[in-house]
Amino acid sequence: MTDTGTEAPAELVLEITGQAAGGESIARHDGRVVFVTGGIPGETVRVRITEERTRLLRAEVTAVLEASPHRVADRRAALGAAGVGGIEFAHVALAHSRALKQQAAADQFTRLGRLDRVPEISSAPREAAGGSGLDWRTRVQLAVDEAGRPGMLAARSRRVLPVDTLPLAVPELAALGLHRLRLPGISRLELAAGTGGGAVVAHGRPAPESTDALGRALAEAPGEWSLLVRSRGAGRNRGGRGRTQLRTVSGSGRVRQRVAGIDRGFELAADGFWQVHVDAAAVLSERVVAETAGARQVLDLYCGAGLFSVAVAEAHAVPVTGIEGSAAAIASAREVARGLPAEFAAARVEELPALPEADTVVLDPPRAGVGPEVVRLLLESPAERIVYVSCDGATFARDARGLVDGGFRLVRTAGFDLFPLTAHTEFVSVLER
Repeated sequence: MTDTGTEAPAELVLEITGQAAGGESIARHDGRVVFVTGGIPGETVRVRITEERTRLLRAEVTAVLEASPHRVADRRAALGAAGVGGIEFAHVALAHSRALKQQAAADQFTRLGRLDRVPEISSAPREAAGGSGLDWRTRVQLAVDEAGRPGMLAARSRRVLPVDTLPLAVPELAALGLHRLRLPGISRLELAAGTGGGAVVAHGRPAPESTDALGRALAEAPGEWSLLVRSRGAGRNRGGRGRTQLRTVSGSGRVRQRVAGIDRGFELAADGFWQVHVDAAAVLSERVVAETAGARQVLDLYCGAGLFSVAVAEAHAVPVTGIEGSAAAIASAREVARGLPAEFAAARVEELPALPEADTVVLDPPRAGVGPEVVRLLLESPAERIVYVSCDGATFARDARGLVDGGFRLVRTAGFDLFPLTAHTEFVSVLER
């Protein structure tokens, strides 16, 4: 705990008054904001202080004295994954968790971005049809402790907790049973489910028995599964760290994806980026296609394996240029887009001297957003419309403020709960000038 000279008691009783981004709720004590883990606005709770600063405190709920009607039993315990991180709304009814996300997004858009539009947050088809919000992740990471036991990291910790199942994972990943193996020599597992199979990337220097155990598990699973190993090799990169090498032990090393509404199938590297929610690629590409209607030429920045480029080129038959920093992703995009009016280039968007000609720009940057340099490129470009796909309300609000100050206006925005029961939300927003 940080020494401020006016140390708060180790425990407090607080009334939760609001919702913050990141899954924490808000209370106040002695003139300071308290960010509370495990609370719900409207509750009275007893908390333990975990961090103290001059202007704020952080705390976690130890007892609920007056419960919200939206509180449910912590799902992690029932899943055999008590205490793991990444399920910030494990104690909140699914529908109400979306309402809390909307409160947080409203604060980000209005306070951080000074924007005059706030998104409504919709559920994905899986949850809209009655899904529990517990079986949507097509990408899962497992930490492995020094004894070779896979698990998940404890909330706000690097401690590895054993789990009885894979919380939030699609059934195909849970059925592999990799969390029940002993895997000496491995530090981390990346699991990716695709259409008719998937891939597992093991990090470290696995002992032969670990590689054998993983290989047997994947061979017994339905579909085509690949096993790859990423380990540090000789030499150093520019940052002074050892270079990593990725080798394929079995299978093609590729993950196939089919997307509703798109005629072509995608095939990408096992460690390549893809939308995490099982419905996300279809939901977002459908929205991007709708928001690019009438475009004459489209520029797709941070295009990854070409999801939006292919969807737009198929639907509108207009020229599309995709730009992405990963050469492997660009190779995948070129392959799937054969015969379409789409071309691709491997380049860092931030390092471009100017943007290629286009009247409509699609953006899907990492969580950090695009930043001032790309905002400048967009303002200097001839683009009349920007379709901005974001997984972080705060960085979008910052970027949108820069674009609005430069002459754009935010005309539409929508939120999609493509990370159910976590603190994250996906947004699709349209800016025009």
